[in-house]
Amino acid sequence: MAGFSGGCGRPPPLLHLRLTGAQIATDLVESWLNDSRTPRFVVERARNPTWSGVGFESLAQGECDLACTDRPIERGELEKFAGQQVRGLRVAFYGYALYVHPSNPLDSIFAKHISLVFRREVVDWSELAGHNIPSLSGPINLYGPRKATRGGEVLMRQANVWFADATWRVLDSDEQIIDRVAADPLGLGFASVGYHENVRALGIRMRRDGPPAFPSLEEVEDGRYGLAKVIYVYFVSPPAPVVQAAIDYLFSPEGQRAIERTGVWPIARGRADLPSSS
Repeated sequence: MAGFSGGCGRPPPLLHLRLTGAQIATDLVESWLNDSRTPRFVVERARNPTWSGVGFESLAQGECDLACTDRPIERGELEKFAGQQVRGLRVAFYGYALYVHPSNPLDSIFAKHISLVFRREVVDWSELAGHNIPSLSGPINLYGPRKATRGGEVLMRQANVWFADATWRVLDSDEQIIDRVAADPLGLGFASVGYHENVRALGIRMRRDGPPAFPSLEEVEDGRYGLAKVIYVYFVSPPAPVVQAAIDYLFSPEGQRAIERTGVWPIARGRADLPSSS
């Protein structure tokens, strides 16, 4: 039969890997590893994933092989490793942007104003533009994802509307959100990063009078853009064979395709390294 040579081939090895950490990071890394065909990973959750600190603590206690986190490790967490060398790698990122019509003259928004806009405490563009852009006024027409999606969860966290109905016009896909904004000069849409045609992404200012950060790869990776999360994997170095196999897979063409299939942006191996800690 085509595709086989030398008789029946052996099945790929099964590699058992324990992980935990932040909820979304753990869910994603587990899904990518489960997509691997050679080798095949059997993934076990060492603890119920909640926050990044759970992953670092579990790794320090030898309960897991990979800590899947959405932030770098902190000094106090490193002290729990009792002199062991810990390494972290950036694997991927997911992020969102606030999109406006190209005719909208506003270039950026103060991060704390995002919650006010999506809680409908700020409802007119003039309240965001202030005296600097007197020509900008009119109702802010909000477009966003369903609350049960990854984007909806991020938006609910930003707006603090966990238990309330969506205050925005709910649409089924990023593409629909972008299309609405492209057709609405007063529109403001919340969708995944990466759209450029017929819309423009607003910058985010972490301080009211600070410089804006935009959803570029460099600013996302450096943590300057507040609507994106980098996914890290941490492990004790030198890595055990199963950990090395997982790392090799995540940065392989097959692993990068698995990441892309989940709507997340893979980070190339050459940009993945973080300073080693011991």
